[in-house]
This record gives sequence, C-alpha cells and structure tokens, in this order.
Amino acid sequence: MTDHFIKLSCGNCGGELEVYDDMDRFACGYCGTEITVQRRGGTVVLKSVTQAIKTVPTGTDKTTAELALMRLKEEAQNLSRRYDAMLKERIEQNKRGYLMGVSLLIIGFAVVRSGYGLLVGLSVLIAGIFTISYIRRHDKKVLADARELHAKLDVLNGRIEDHACQQS
Repeated sequence: MTDHFIKLSCGNCGGELEVYDDMDRFACGYCGTEITVQRRGGTVVLKSVTQAIKTVPTGTDKTTAELALMRLKEEAQNLSRRYDAMLKERIEQNKRGYLMGVSLLIIGFAVVRSGYGLLVGLSVLIAGIFTISYIRRHDKKVLADARELHAKLDVLNGRIEDHACQQS
C-alpha cells in the first residue's frame, strides 16, 4: 500500500476510515458497509454500494413505466378504433334495417290497399313492423356495448394521464 491516504468517515456508521490512493472499493472496518471511492478533480467521495444499487431499480422502474405507458397508449388506440368501427357499423345496420322495414311496410300497405290479398298484405306489414322493432332492440344493445367500450377508453386515458404525471 501507499503511504498517502486521507481520513474520511463512513456514511453509514460514522466510523473513521483511512482511504489510500490505490483503493477503489472496500468495506468499512466498523459496520461492514461496502463503499466505492470516486475521485473527481482532486475531490474524493465515498458512496455506499447499496446507494448505487438503489439507483438501478429507479432507472428500471422508469423504463418499465415508459413501456407501460406505450402499451397503454397502444391499447387506447385499439379501443378507439374499435369504438369508431362499432359506431360506423351501427349506422350502416340501422340504415339497412330501417330501409328494409319501411320497404316492407310500404309494400304491405300497397298490397292491402290494392285488394289483391289482405292476408299477404297484412303479413308483409307485420314483417315490416317486426323488422323495425328488431333493429331498435339491436341498436340498444349496440349502444350499450359502445358505452361500455367508451367507459373503458376513458379509464385507460385516465391511467395514461396518471403515468404521464408520475414520469414528470
């Protein structure tokens, strides 16, 4: 060992330590804490190895949080696309369904009015009424699904905002 050393105290127990020029890492003789020696511009700093290890999970947690935020944003985009597609499909189904129901009503009315078949005309009228009724019931189910999807999207966007605030 060299004869040149400085006296510093342990950050954990306060014990007096002699730090030699050739030392980069050692254990405190009093409490056993592992210590690294950092030299910069004529200054010497002692850091506990456990302190250095504590910074690793922080960086890892940050990376994990960033990955989670990316996953949440991707999931929100997928839900948003599904929601938009569901609403477009609802509009198209309603158009087709109501067009078919109204067409059946008109045909049934025309058949009844023409006198060519009261029974056939009434059957077509009833089919038109049932078609419109079915479209309305189905539309309520689709709207309930859309509301549920929108609620999930709102929750997800809230989680994204929370993650963004935590990273700041």
